[in-house]
Amino acid sequence: NRLLDIEYAAVAAYTAGIPLLTGRGLTAAKRFLDQELSHANELAGLISFEHGRPKSAKASYDLGHPRSGADVIRLLHTVESTQIAAYVDAIPRLSPGRVRAALASILANDAQHISILRSVLGRPPAPAAFVTGSE
Repeated sequence: NRLLDIEYAAVAAYTAGIPLLTGRGLTAAKRFLDQELSHANELAGLISFEHGRPKSAKASYDLGHPRSGADVIRLLHTVESTQIAAYVDAIPRLSPGRVRAALASILANDAQHISILRSVLGRPPAPAAFVTGSE
């Protein structure tokens, strides 16, 4: 559920930020929003599969007050970094199997997101050989 809440926060950030974006940032954010929604649905399904009760999204998330497209991209970079760090922390705690594989797949997808966001920010797409969420 902790990971699910982080996914919901990402969905909220992308949803709130898209209206301020243009160009490559907008194109990427729309695609990433769809993927974040998919991640949240997959996690909720996994929680239910394991006989848990998935959390619902909060009514709101503290996203700050981005005023420009660049502010939004920086916010999304922070959100993606938080997600990556959470998955890097969670995956080794799980036994091999369906849940661990699904989380590893989501982690890989979020690493792709952060690479594109870094590029939009004018940064090198991959600052190190391994993406850990702490740059």
